[in-house]
Amino acid sequence: MTAISQMHDIHEDIIGSAERKRASIIILPFHKHQRLDGTLETTRTEFRCVNKKVLESAPCSVGILVDRGLGGNTHVSASNVSSVMTVLFFGGNDDQEALAYGARMAEHPGISLSIIRFLPSPDISGEIETQDESHVSEDESFLAEVKQKFATIYSFTYVEREVRNTAETVAVVHEFNKCHMFLVGRTPPGGRAAATLNMKSDCSELGPVGNMLIAPDFSTSASVLVVQQYTGHGRVVSVSGSITQVAEMPKEDIESG
Repeated sequence: MTAISQMHDIHEDIIGSAERKRASIIILPFHKHQRLDGTLETTRTEFRCVNKKVLESAPCSVGILVDRGLGGNTHVSASNVSSVMTVLFFGGNDDQEALAYGARMAEHPGISLSIIRFLPSPDISGEIETQDESHVSEDESFLAEVKQKFATIYSFTYVEREVRNTAETVAVVHEFNKCHMFLVGRTPPGGRAAATLNMKSDCSELGPVGNMLIAPDFSTSASVLVVQQYTGHGRVVSVSGSITQVAEMPKEDIESG
């Protein structure tokens, strides 16, 4: 479907369309585009305002795509697709949603999925044990489910790395820089993991990891998809719900149309 909207209320049309279609995720374009020299420049500042409004009110999960030529200029048939998708997993709801979306992508035989799980080193000071234990338990359960589902996929890889600070985190990401797309969560968990993500966020809609991947001093040709999981009590479930079960639409929503 193609629709034409005024810029001042396009976010309302996007949100309304997602509700009517019972979409599980909305993908939005980042307001910066890649130049020939590889740097990103702002071309449509109004897109940023639209993205923020959709992130605030969407009835489902939202992804912001930083496109560095993922699709290219020529059509590629499904049988010739050959792409590597890398999920940077620090933990938390948004990271789980990014991984769920990557797992859906990996159902295509031409797409390889790599999961890099970052674990904060035990010697990090200022740790918040209770919060960490809660997040780790949820993450472990989710990861076990994903690995069980994709255990038979040849192109599925899983790596764990312990890091103590931002510098070590960046160094690990550089090791896995040869991919076509990074999938990351918008808001990582707190606790000890926060000590490994003390990064400047010029664009809050991308979160710390997304900002790292678009920074001028981070050399990569990979596109970036930053995902925010829907956690409200509305009418649409998140992508990760499809890995286990899809929640039913609330009865009152069905009756109200």
